[in-house]
Amino acid sequence: MSVNDSVNRIVAGSGVILAGTFIGMLLDIITKKVLTSHLAPADFGTYALALTVISVTGAVATLGLNEGVPRYIAFFRGRHEEQKVHELIISAMIMGLIAGLLSILVSPSLFHTLAGNGFDAQGKVLSVVKTLIFAVPFTILLNLTVAIYRGFDRTNVNMYFYNIVRPVSLLGFATVAVFINASLKGVVFADLLSMIFTFGIMSVYFIKRPPIKRAVKQERKIQFGGTTRQLIRYSFPLLITATLLNIMSWIDTIMLGYFKSAEIVGIYNAVYPIVGFLSLVVSSMGFVYVPVTSRLWGQNETAPLGSIYEIMTKWCFLLTFPLFALIFVYPEYFITKLYGEQYVSGAIALRILALGFIANSYFGFNYHTLLASGDSDFLMKCSVASAGINVAVNFMLIPEYGMVGAAIGTAVSFSSIEVLMTLRAWRKQNMHPFTSMYRRLTFIVILMVGSMLAAKNAHLLTGALWEYATFIVGYFLIVHRAKILNSAEMKMICEIQKNFRYRISLRIPESLKTLAL
Repeated sequence: MSVNDSVNRIVAGSGVILAGTFIGMLLDIITKKVLTSHLAPADFGTYALALTVISVTGAVATLGLNEGVPRYIAFFRGRHEEQKVHELIISAMIMGLIAGLLSILVSPSLFHTLAGNGFDAQGKVLSVVKTLIFAVPFTILLNLTVAIYRGFDRTNVNMYFYNIVRPVSLLGFATVAVFINASLKGVVFADLLSMIFTFGIMSVYFIKRPPIKRAVKQERKIQFGGTTRQLIRYSFPLLITATLLNIMSWIDTIMLGYFKSAEIVGIYNAVYPIVGFLSLVVSSMGFVYVPVTSRLWGQNETAPLGSIYEIMTKWCFLLTFPLFALIFVYPEYFITKLYGEQYVSGAIALRILALGFIANSYFGFNYHTLLASGDSDFLMKCSVASAGINVAVNFMLIPEYGMVGAAIGTAVSFSSIEVLMTLRAWRKQNMHPFTSMYRRLTFIVILMVGSMLAAKNAHLLTGALWEYATFIVGYFLIVHRAKILNSAEMKMICEIQKNFRYRISLRIPESLKTLAL
């Protein structure tokens, strides 16, 4: 598979994922707006703390299989070892189900032991955890089902259920809870019903549109051989990695809850999702990048990988930077429009978080490249170091600086892990994205952000919509004039545009038909 074909497949596949992820994140913010209009900041903070506990539980109980399964399915498909694919699917689902059921028994008791005499002495968070914990087995099986489809290049399934069905149902159930003036317990129960509903729809889809053809599916049998052990050996470091990467996001909430009031936790967790949009492009492309490059590794076609890494990273940052610049320069505007003036105290934290999150797009697909190459052990070590930095910085700064200290901890830890993974990809695989054109782009964006901040501080910018439009148009004109994209990339873009128009004309009717089933 050539560089052109690989890039075309990644971009074409991620186009639908990108749209779905954007819709899902937008719905998540709308849902938070609905909830924050009904719940007091203290109640919303309690709900956020409980969601953090459930998210940590789910990440641990997934056992890293959500990343290991698609990698190995794509890898063995590249080697045409179909029987190993069957074993992976069955063993992963069984292990996920057992882990999910065990989490129901262990997680509430463990949380009570750790926090019952601390920040949750009154048991408010624990009462919410005891309800939401029943969503964990459904979440794990949903994660693994999406991972299986991802290994077969059917990445649109993630959009159907995680970006449409789940957030739409959550918004619907949450709106009903607010409409009937339900208490915090009612909102929590609405969340649980949303996950059960999403799992039910996924089960119907899995039966009607299985990832493997029915003729092949009949050959499956339950077995736990060398392939399963190989999956566990690869996935266990990813379990540690995923857990620690998630903890890097959640440790802010936990430590803010310990040192500060639930109101501060609520404000911080309201503004935090805004910077999630900065990872929108890289996560969408990475969702397709891993199975495509894993299959190349399985076929022993490694020559195109370096060029794929360079091109995709540059394109990813090109598309992400305009949103970063607007969030960084106008944080008060975004918060006020979304949540109201009572949350504007989170503006400084939002600006700092934006600096940390843009590093994900700037360094690009280092994590995904290491994941596809099978270097899960290093990802684990890297995440351990970064999580340690996060905890240390938070412990030093949160008691005095509150949510600003939490934001600094997240930004420093996220940036450090990106640097470590980039150095690893460079030293082990001789891959990095820092071509002369990418260095030129770096200089341009730094100059533009500096100029915008200076103009705002001089009261030359007011935050009017025409300023945003002018900035975006000017940005892409400068990129074009500076020749950041070479002629080969321009040809790729033209070809991708043609293919995308053709695919979207087929996908929209197909998606509507699928969701109607």
